Amino acid sequence: MRSGRYEILKYLKENEDIGITSKEAFEKFGITRLASVIYALRKKYDIQTVMLSGKTRFGETCQYAKYFYRGEK
Repeated sequence: MRSGRYEILKYLKENEDIGITSKEAFEKFGITRLASVIYALRKKYDIQTVMLSGKTRFGETCQYAKYFYRGEK
């Protein structure tokens, strides 16, 4: 398993109730394609996606995903 996947998996397991967003993955681990990492992890682990709404820096409404670890398959 590549280190980026390992770091995300470890973070998700340690922070089950907090989860992680793409922005957080970039800030904490330098990972720019979190969805790709989650896709690979889903082959072995149960990862839940929750869609959230927020505002862009221009004040426009947008949606983003937050991922949560729910256990092994």
